[in-house]
Amino acid sequence: MIILLDEAYREGVGHRFDGHDVRYFPSSITDPHALAEAMRPADVVGFRRVLPFAFQRDMVTEAPNLKFVHRSGSGADWFDLGLLSKLGILVAVNSGFNSPSVAEHTVLLTLLTLRRSLDFIDSMREGKWLRDLPGAQPFMLNGRTVGIIGVGAVGGKVARALLGLEARVICYQRDREVALPAGAQWAELDAIFSTADVISLHVPLVEETRQMIDRRALGLMKPTTVLINTSRGQIVDQAAMIEALQTGGLRAAGLDVFEDEPLAPDHVLRSMPNVITTPHVGGAGIEIVERQVEGTLSNIALYLSGARPERLVNPEILKRNVLRARHLMISAI
Repeated sequence: MIILLDEAYREGVGHRFDGHDVRYFPSSITDPHALAEAMRPADVVGFRRVLPFAFQRDMVTEAPNLKFVHRSGSGADWFDLGLLSKLGILVAVNSGFNSPSVAEHTVLLTLLTLRRSLDFIDSMREGKWLRDLPGAQPFMLNGRTVGIIGVGAVGGKVARALLGLEARVICYQRDREVALPAGAQWAELDAIFSTADVISLHVPLVEETRQMIDRRALGLMKPTTVLINTSRGQIVDQAAMIEALQTGGLRAAGLDVFEDEPLAPDHVLRSMPNVITTPHVGGAGIEIVERQVEGTLSNIALYLSGARPERLVNPEILKRNVLRARHLMISAI
């Protein structure tokens, strides 16, 4: 089989795909047409991260041999999952692999935003000794109400961390099948919007969550509320959020994700004094990178062996006639 991989995987491949034709595309690729051309003969494609351009239909419609696609990280929202499923192409991700890192980054953004830590750091770098800042004053997380929307691998870790700092934690999830950390409580969405001092987003990007933080939701929030988003930028109506931040509807925001990425160099969010931005690095960390590489390559090896790959996001197509991966063992289906 022809296996096309992000070149970041090269060092980890070793001899595990001996007997197959392994090819690579540049991690820095910016031309979707060049990627589509590279994918044309491929049976398997391994992506490392979301690429800086939109998914193109011809990447898969012009790849008649493509059977399995794997991406590091959580979420398959970059792909046109409906199209891939219709074509019988299996898709897998590394769900939850980076949850410790994203949870840490969420807590970091929360504390930096509440405490105005960067303002103090900048003043020290400027040679000042400024213990009292102009404008909104820092406040503690201790005793504040934090609303966590989405209590999965990341949201659960964030809840436990903030409970340890003696915050009051209320949580929302459409299904309540998960067990909340001791001390956290369930709440309805509107109750979180209207009462939380901090709102942290941890839901996947699907049609039901796209712009779930819209003008109505923002209008319910207190002017002292801080919004934290380390999930996906499209979950928030970004224009409405910016307006709320500029007009006093929101106190501040800590953002690792944006509606369009990379964020334009002159984008207003980069320079707003009540916004802290980072370039979608919540899942970064040397330990996480190593885990992601191994997770991707071992899952591709599992697929090549004829076994069912792990962490499939469209497992329903295993039992459909459209499935292209006919080499999979009956027990895998």
